[in-house]
This record gives sequence, structure tokens and C-alpha cells, in this order.
Amino acid sequence: MFAIRFLDAVPGDTPQASTLLERLAQSVVRDGPAPVAGGAADEVLYPLNFAPYAGTAMRALLGYQAVEADLERLAGQQQADGGWTVTYASYSPAAALEWRGYMTVQAIAALQARTQWWRPPKRAGSRPA
Repeated sequence: MFAIRFLDAVPGDTPQASTLLERLAQSVVRDGPAPVAGGAADEVLYPLNFAPYAGTAMRALLGYQAVEADLERLAGQQQADGGWTVTYASYSPAAALEWRGYMTVQAIAALQARTQWWRPPKRAGSRPA
């Protein structure tokens, strides 16, 4: 996951990064959770874990349907109090609360950007509109 996120942050005109990102993207499960090798039995990653930001090359590689389905999944996991929980074990109750806050901010950011998620990837030297 971290290699994908790193390569996704490298400027789009870097051919080596684009080639590696395309290769790694082939291993990402697009239609549901992917078990984490070496993780807890119920620990999984979803497409948005690999491409949390709109307008990135990884989002384009995942495709509209995969991202839209994962955004629907994310919206459906909102708890009654308005927050989100993480899908992995925390080592203490305090850590669980801290990760819950982090996950809630990430979920809100992803869902707020939903209407603009299909923006083309940014290129080196480009300016925001």
C-alpha cells in the first residue's frame, strides 16, 4: 500500500514511477476487501486505502466503478454518532479512539471530494483551477 501511495505522489511525467504504479495497481482488489498478508484475521484493505485522493493516477487506474462502489461502502460504515471505526485492532482503548478520529476525518474528506473524484491526474508544473 505504501509503495503505491508513494508512486502516486511522484509527478506524472516520471516514466519509471508510472510504469511501477501500473504494475502494482494490477495486484489491488477492486471489488471488495483484500486480506492483509501477515495482518490480523479480519484485517483488510479496500480500494480507497490505496487511492484516497481524487485526481490521482491510482484513482484512474482503479476505475470509476471500483472507486464509486468503495465510496458507497465507506458511506455505509458511518456509525450512529457520525464517526467511523478502523478495521484493525488497536493496542489500547485510547489508541482506538485516536484511530477512530483519524478514520473519521479521512472518511469525511473522501466523501466530500466524491463529486470531484474523477478529475484527471495532476501533472508536474500544473496549477489548480
